[in-house]
Amino acid sequence: MAKNISKKLIVILLIFLISPTFFKLLQPGFFPMQDDLQAFRVFEMDKCYTDLQIPCRWVPDAGYQYGYPQFNFYPPLPYYLGAGLHRIGVQYIDSVKILFVLGYILSAITMFILVAELFDTWAGLIASLLYTYIPYKAVEVYVRGALSEFWAQIFFPLILWAIYKLVKTGKAKYLIWFALSSAALATTHTLMTMVFVPIAVIWAVYWLIREKWGNWIKVVWGGVLGFGLSAFFVLPVIFEKKFVHTESLLSGYFDYRQHFVNLYKLFISREWGYGSSGFPNEKLNLSLGIVQWVTGLIVLPVLAFFNFRKNKKNSLFAFALILLTLASIFMIHMKSSFIWTLIPPLWYLQFPWRFLAISIFLLCMLSGFAIYFAGRFKYFLGVVLVTVSFALTISFYIPKSWLDITDTDKFSGISWEKQLTISIFDYLPVYGVLPPWSKAPEFPEVLIGNAKFIEYKKGSDFQTGTVEVSKDSLIRVPLFDFPGMVVKIDGRKVPHVNDNCSGERYCRGLITFSVPSGKHFIEIRLLDTPIRKIGNTLTLISLGYIIYLVIRLKKHEKILS
Repeated sequence: MAKNISKKLIVILLIFLISPTFFKLLQPGFFPMQDDLQAFRVFEMDKCYTDLQIPCRWVPDAGYQYGYPQFNFYPPLPYYLGAGLHRIGVQYIDSVKILFVLGYILSAITMFILVAELFDTWAGLIASLLYTYIPYKAVEVYVRGALSEFWAQIFFPLILWAIYKLVKTGKAKYLIWFALSSAALATTHTLMTMVFVPIAVIWAVYWLIREKWGNWIKVVWGGVLGFGLSAFFVLPVIFEKKFVHTESLLSGYFDYRQHFVNLYKLFISREWGYGSSGFPNEKLNLSLGIVQWVTGLIVLPVLAFFNFRKNKKNSLFAFALILLTLASIFMIHMKSSFIWTLIPPLWYLQFPWRFLAISIFLLCMLSGFAIYFAGRFKYFLGVVLVTVSFALTISFYIPKSWLDITDTDKFSGISWEKQLTISIFDYLPVYGVLPPWSKAPEFPEVLIGNAKFIEYKKGSDFQTGTVEVSKDSLIRVPLFDFPGMVVKIDGRKVPHVNDNCSGERYCRGLITFSVPSGKHFIEIRLLDTPIRKIGNTLTLISLGYIIYLVIRLKKHEKILS
């Protein structure tokens, strides 16, 4: 109990020590960021909550209000949480700020948990502080506004901790933690999951060889459960990507070949600005953190060398992690371009410097090694490292400007119009040649015949209405077609097309169908495709099994007590 109280006090202290990184976010208002769709995504997710569209796949306002399969492809977890915050009375813009604050706090806590478990409390505290006071953590929030990528960094330490504890103990509770944390990463940032999986596999194999190889089945089972929990999202991403335009994600500005980082920017530069990558005249800090890389790549090897005889296993482990860290850093530099050419899935990262998320995580874990190896000098070394890192980065944790706005301002006027069209090509269904040139009309178009809509409603993933048809009509609704879209007239399914482009500048791929004379109730709704049903089923089965394990653990603990 005393140990638990002590750890709680350390966590409270940790939150206090990192509070300067998010203090600016605690004031009313909002701030501009490069990905200025964070509040919009929470807003759209909240509409899914209203219609009980769970899991949320389609959002009604994206694509100039023709709707997009946004969360069929864009990882939804942070936005589920953000919409949940709104449901208890928090503004959308404040929900986003809270998520950023939680990102700082939770990533520091999970790093502390991992390193403290590997070494000791002091090493864990220093590693977590260095994981916070590092330039890229400021860039992610105050420049890029990259909420999902920022949140992914919460789960890196948690996954490795869960694997470590599962290998050492074989206990079911760590299997649960591994499954939940890996599923959380997969539904927070798909691309970060892709590049982190090799790290997790190497980590698992190392500890299985070093500790208990017999627990390999539990590790594999934890990974399978994690996949199952995230299957509702991961399977459509894999198998339905062909139904949306992805060329805009890989071409022009987003071509990865334009965004490699030179050694000076990685290791030396302390420039700070709010510019974009790939523009020589714009400043964007893409450094590893001077304190972090010096500690992990220079100080640690020296300390590990002198500790080699006394602590051979951990010294070899440190050297192995150093090599892994150097490999991740190499992937950011132009010299790695031959690897990028050979592995097309990497192209979707768009920016090779996204590997910084992996590199800074590994460097900060290596800093924990350095503190551990420092012996009686560990307290002095830890204070110096944190003090210098704080001094070098504290000026970065500030937005470019602050806007005295509320939700009303954010979702009205010019601001609202911009959000409807930002990234308008992303996730455009393939049936449309190009994005729409104007906002979707309130009512469907009558292409042939004579029809009048008495009422019409647009939901998160459906549109319904009552129409009086005096002459057989052909109707085109303001909604993109997409696999799973179903049209019903008076409750009966009718065929529809998406290639009737009469009167259009170019084909938008809108749902078009015939309606006979008379008064009718029409309904257009997105239903699950077979692959979505499989994903949903796997997630429910996996969730049920996790609940079963939790109940069994609770019963076991009750018997022991």
